[in-house]
Amino acid sequence: MERKSKGSAALEYFSKALKISFQFLKFLIGILIISYLLSGFFTVKQDEVAIVLRWGKIKGVGDKRILKPGFHWTFPEPIDKVVRIPVKRVKSLELRKFWSSDLDKEKISPAPFLIPYLHGYLITGDKNIIHTLWHIEYRIDDPISYIKNISDEKSLIKSAVSYAIVKIAGKYNVDEALRTKLESFSYMVKIEAQKILDQLDTGLKLVAVYLDRSVPPLQVADAFNKVVKAEQIKSTKINEAKSYANRVINIAKGEAAKIISEANTYYSEVVNEAYADAEYIKKLTKKYKQGSKELNIYLSYFYQEKIEEILEKLKDKFILNKPLPSKENELRIILSKPRKWKEGE
Repeated sequence: MERKSKGSAALEYFSKALKISFQFLKFLIGILIISYLLSGFFTVKQDEVAIVLRWGKIKGVGDKRILKPGFHWTFPEPIDKVVRIPVKRVKSLELRKFWSSDLDKEKISPAPFLIPYLHGYLITGDKNIIHTLWHIEYRIDDPISYIKNISDEKSLIKSAVSYAIVKIAGKYNVDEALRTKLESFSYMVKIEAQKILDQLDTGLKLVAVYLDRSVPPLQVADAFNKVVKAEQIKSTKINEAKSYANRVINIAKGEAAKIISEANTYYSEVVNEAYADAEYIKKLTKKYKQGSKELNIYLSYFYQEKIEEILEKLKDKFILNKPLPSKENELRIILSKPRKWKEGE
């Protein structure tokens, strides 16, 4: 009996220990489940959106597939995976595919020829070689397309922009690609590269494509610099000539305007004086009868006064008398004193 009591007591203690262990295990599992579920809460920042992948596939339908900035919950991994996408962040990269590393050195004696795998270069439409250095800025525009189709965004963008550069460079001559149409060159490259990215449904948007530097090869740099200097001198001379021509024309226009103004003033004075004289004569003719002695005396005096004013302004005078009928007539010309010529005239 003592043995049975001891065995039952041990069994009872063992049963109680198992119950306590199971209860503790339940509590621990509950804590783990709660911790697991609580770990599903996450925050999406203001400059990004989030997409949830459930067992590797995008969760949700339509606009619900994209989680906007704020506080969200989903099942933690391995059931769900949260992918954050910085849609408002502008990323940048440099494209050195068409650039020669020799150009970054301060002093270097150029090699006699270019080595394709060492010196990057670009061929223009008129079959000239140039070196170009590019800067690219882009952002993610369509998160769904980006998640589905992109694994290495930088390599893809560099490939698309490089293809566009080679294609567009063939439409410009060397002078345009080096100096005169740099902005147009960059803009056309951006348009062409964006077409490629859109066709591949990448969800990437090019913000800007800059042509940072565009230079001729070191082997012919001196010749290009001489041409540029000559064109600058030519442009300076042309601008100086245009400036001088504008000054002369403006002076001539000013003098012409002054002469015209003086002529108009003189014209107005003469016309006004003539009108005044005519009005005065009309009043006299009304006051005196036609053919009266007083009127004839005034008209003779008026005529003589006007003739004297006219003759005073003339240097050479030719007076022609009225020919006499049935008699010989003669013409007498009275010349003014001969002009004294000055030396050098």
